[in-house]
Amino acid sequence: MERRVRSIVTNTQMLWYKGWLETRWRLIIAFGWIAWFLIAEYSRGTKGPAGVAALSSGAMIIAVVIPMFFVGAGIATQPAFRMAKGLQGSTVFTLSLPVSRFRLLATRACLGWLVLAAAIGIMCCGMWVLFPVLRAATTGVKMLEYAGSLLVCGSGLYAIGVLLATFLEEQWRLWGNILVIGALWWLSDKMAPAYANIFRAMNDGSPLIAHTVPWTAMGVSLGLAAILFVAALKVVQTREY
Repeated sequence: MERRVRSIVTNTQMLWYKGWLETRWRLIIAFGWIAWFLIAEYSRGTKGPAGVAALSSGAMIIAVVIPMFFVGAGIATQPAFRMAKGLQGSTVFTLSLPVSRFRLLATRACLGWLVLAAAIGIMCCGMWVLFPVLRAATTGVKMLEYAGSLLVCGSGLYAIGVLLATFLEEQWRLWGNILVIGALWWLSDKMAPAYANIFRAMNDGSPLIAHTVPWTAMGVSLGLAAILFVAALKVVQTREY
């Protein structure tokens, strides 16, 4: 029993470390984008309600784009700096480990989500520290609610990439994410009621602008994330690698 527990712990540590090696440089790049956004807005001398709206719009775009880069490659290996075609050598080794494909997918998806949460948290902290207009227009509690709404709504978009990563090669994955998220944005704008629009919940309907928590849109996002993760799990359990 002790040997089995030790084996489970070792394999779990290896999976987390493997995922971290694949995402660490992407996290640095994401921080670079966030820094550029904050510096650009700060240099403009953001002021007044228009400045708050501009910050909200920029933060929404960051929260929509960043999830595309943290979804990983399903249970396959993802190189850090180049597009990969086909299966990488270590993927076969990973699949040979005494762990289920559910654990492989869940570990990688969870790590990417935590990195996404860190990026959104740092962006919101930077906005709160750098822009007095935000501190004058809202409270710290509302800013925390805003960060939470960005993360929850971004989780649904993140799950789109998790599903696509299970069957698309990396060279097509980014384009797939762009097309699907773009189509979802259009459909949400044209057909979805405002209270269920996850993109609106990250901008005009967010606690930062509307001063209310977009519970319905967040629920829609979490439901979408759950459905897409189950679909991704079905793909990795049935796919021949």
